[in-house]
Amino acid sequence: MKKRKKRWLILGATAAALLIFCLSPLFPYACSLAVMKVYSGMNERESLMADTGLEIRMPGGGATKERDWYPFVMTFNDDRGFSRYCGQKSRLTILYNFGAFDLSRGVSLLYDEESPYYSSFYGAYLVQQENGIFGFTSSGGVDPEQLQLVPRYDFFHLVLNDFGLQESDGQFTWQVTGQESNVTQAGLEGWTRLEADLEVSGANHNDQGFVTSYLQYGRPGKDCSQPFAPVKMKGLIYARYFPEENVSVFLYALCAGPEALEQCDREILAKTVVERG
Repeated sequence: MKKRKKRWLILGATAAALLIFCLSPLFPYACSLAVMKVYSGMNERESLMADTGLEIRMPGGGATKERDWYPFVMTFNDDRGFSRYCGQKSRLTILYNFGAFDLSRGVSLLYDEESPYYSSFYGAYLVQQENGIFGFTSSGGVDPEQLQLVPRYDFFHLVLNDFGLQESDGQFTWQVTGQESNVTQAGLEGWTRLEADLEVSGANHNDQGFVTSYLQYGRPGKDCSQPFAPVKMKGLIYARYFPEENVSVFLYALCAGPEALEQCDREILAKTVVERG
């Protein structure tokens, strides 16, 4: 009887501990890590990187001293959706990362309007078009108007749409403020560096119930007075076309705070490596 009672006490204590954990702010973070690690791995195996041999090694938030970004960079593919959006058969692979989780609340800084990482992302876009070279002119220069289709599509159709905002109701403006050619980046020469000012619909909104994106970002609160209010941001893109693979690669960072952008450039983008297989 004593052994049976002890066993039930252990089971009861374990169940109580699990319940407490599931109700704590740590649970959404642990859930996000588990889900995104698996889902990202599935996408990586079917990505442009896997098919062309291009390897992009980009540090995650675990490589910095501050709690600024999510621990690792994720991969997502959307060939069909982007092909419809840009009007030409294309392949699109996105590497991305977003603001770290606030462990006291169990949500990403993506929703925190007071944070320099509000609505902020960094990563890489890889685009391959069946006809033509995406994001570049016939003379080899960067085409900013075509290039902006990728972050616009990403913001509206892969992030904000799941939160309940349609592109027709949102805002996305971008103005290139600086451009430098023949830059060495990611261990290779020949990149073009673009700086831009943006004003986009912000990510904060009221909890929509369950939506798939909450699995990775956590759930926002219900006290947002102006859902998706526009926010001014700073952008940085390094662009290069890889002719042998027929892939345009854009390393990017979009941040609400200029200091956060500079830090991301210094600690993340500057330490990114691109290699051919």
